[in-house]
Amino acid sequence: MREFARLYAELDETTSTKRKLDALQAYFSQAAPENAAWAVYFLAGGKPRQAVPVKLLRQYATQYAGLDEWLFDECYNAVGDLAETIAHILPAPQQESDVGLAVWIEQRIAPLRGAAPDEVRAALFRYWDELETSERFLLVKLIGGGFRVGVSRLLVTRALSAIAAVDSKLVAQRLMGWTDGRVQPTAQGFLQLIAAPSADRACGTGRPTLSLFPGACAASRSSCAGRPGGLAGRVEIRRHARATGVARRAEFPVVARRGPDYRTFPRTDVDPAAAGNGD
Repeated sequence: MREFARLYAELDETTSTKRKLDALQAYFSQAAPENAAWAVYFLAGGKPRQAVPVKLLRQYATQYAGLDEWLFDECYNAVGDLAETIAHILPAPQQESDVGLAVWIEQRIAPLRGAAPDEVRAALFRYWDELETSERFLLVKLIGGGFRVGVSRLLVTRALSAIAAVDSKLVAQRLMGWTDGRVQPTAQGFLQLIAAPSADRACGTGRPTLSLFPGACAASRSSCAGRPGGLAGRVEIRRHARATGVARRAEFPVVARRGPDYRTFPRTDVDPAAAGNGD
């Protein structure tokens, strides 16, 4: 969490594209794969789900800081950001934490969603006592679902491309589906994201595959087994697809509009013999 909080602060305090790119490259070069995977998710546009309602965050932060509600409201009105307000009003931490971003997301923040209020309160008090101001700011952003950062997906792609010495177009292809929330970021996924291009061509097809799904390449290899050189199999697939397309076009008549009404006409551009024959 500490390294990602430092990166977030560096990205937030500058408008220079070069400085942002340098900061991203420095982080991804040193971060553990499991932490880097979640960093890519958030920086590339992934949105964290709200784990704790904003009302409870305000209430528990006020209690932990020992402030009256009116004083917290005055601070919030002056600052204008809830996470920044909470991060500055809390007392200094008594503990230190070296827990990584992946553990924070998967084992600490995620269990708060749907937990009992007393459990949430106790957990937040423990977490706030381990973190510095910048880390508390980031934690509240992640817990409250309000994480935003001034970095484009393209910039993240360029940073990953630079540290991995992989073409940026290939990295962009591998990033497809990374932030849709259906696949959880993992260390293995990140390593595949920055893997050498040869890993994508292990199937022998000569075409890059999406490395986000670890079983895709193995499935392609097994499907090509028994096909000499793979060429005959691909030709057969093309013939089948062509025949299927002709048959499907033959099934559906032409619908045309003449005047105010729609009329249906039989297909005249499809050879019935071709529709029933695979050649």
